[in-house]
Order: sequence, then structure tokens, then C-alpha cells
Amino acid sequence: MKALPDWLVLCIWHALIGEIYPAIRAIAISLSDDRELLIRYYLDRPSTDFDWESLEVVATNISASIGQDKISHVDLDCKFLLDSIGRLECLDGFIYCRREYDL
Repeated sequence: MKALPDWLVLCIWHALIGEIYPAIRAIAISLSDDRELLIRYYLDRPSTDFDWESLEVVATNISASIGQDKISHVDLDCKFLLDSIGRLECLDGFIYCRREYDL
């Protein structure tokens, strides 16, 4: 796992405004040496068209604010997993994790 650049973290946080909803457990990202960004939603249910549309909105917002000089391509992924947050693959890092209570 490599450190994510501050500019990328801030850009993605900005792109996620209004796109976080209750089914999202966590969002992980990775940035390859080829400047390809992967954004992965971890969901508490199987993915729907709504989830993919939300990811597309986030990708569009990122592309619009950064441009292709820093990000060459954005890949999107949704996974339905009920493992604890600590067992999820964090890629290069989690950009969002919801608080989950074990009651």
C-alpha cells in the first residue's frame, strides 16, 4: 500500500459530497503508476444500477476537477461483502468508512 497524494484525497472527498448513502459500507481507492484510479464501493447489499450511477457521478466529478494530466483513466467497482471493515481489501486506502456497531 502506497501513500495517496493529498490532492487526490481532497478531490475525491469533494467528489463524494452528496453521493454517500446508507448502503455504502466503505470506499477504497488505488492509484497506479500509470495514473489509473480505481474507486471501489463496498456495499451491504448486492449492487444496483443506482450504485453504478453514483460511481459514474463521482468519476465525472473527479475528471472534471483534476483533468487527464493527473488521472489517465478511472475504473469503477462495487462489491457486496459482509465481512468486518477490517477484513475488506483497502487497496491504497479507504477514503470513507461508515461506523458499524456490533450490538
